[in-house]
Amino acid sequence: MADMVPLLSILLLGFSAGVIHAFDADHIAAVSGISSRDKGRHSFRFALHWGFGHGLAVIAVATFVLLAGAAIPTQFSAIAEAAVAWMLIAIGAMTFMHLWRQHNNSEQVKPRSYNATLVGLVHGSAGSAPLLAVIPAAGMASPALGMLHVLLFNAGLILAMAGVGALLRRGLYAAGRYHRALQLSLQSALGVFATGLGVFLLFSH
Repeated sequence: MADMVPLLSILLLGFSAGVIHAFDADHIAAVSGISSRDKGRHSFRFALHWGFGHGLAVIAVATFVLLAGAAIPTQFSAIAEAAVAWMLIAIGAMTFMHLWRQHNNSEQVKPRSYNATLVGLVHGSAGSAPLLAVIPAAGMASPALGMLHVLLFNAGLILAMAGVGALLRRGLYAAGRYHRALQLSLQSALGVFATGLGVFLLFSH
């Protein structure tokens, strides 16, 4: 039983790292920016799709590292991080466009879940995900054990993002019931947050 303690600790660390990773500023900005375009009604579902896309990217990178025994190319990480920055700027811009159309009573296009999955794929390819999930996994005794670590990382991340999505949904819905102007202000703030963080990330590298 004592021999299982280090193994369980490592796997618990993978799950905990996924939960912590979910609260990266760029992740929150992406999911909140996407969710703000539909007043939070589908925030929970969007967060799940984002987590699914992120998990697919991490599993793909983990498979490359564990089976090929190769390091993650620096150029790949740089390109992925730049893509995250531009995507956040685009999410912010689309949020403002959505609010403008609402103001003018234009016909709205319902946001699609695959948008969140695509954003998650890009996020999973960049940033600290390889450091938190893939690199520790690469040092484990077997590829199977390493992949289990990655799966638990993804489970922690998806559950945490689902919680964020649920909070966004309740928050925006409650704001809308209290006062329409408050809901619009929160939606605008989420758009500003996504755009501002995207610009910051773009010029900080």
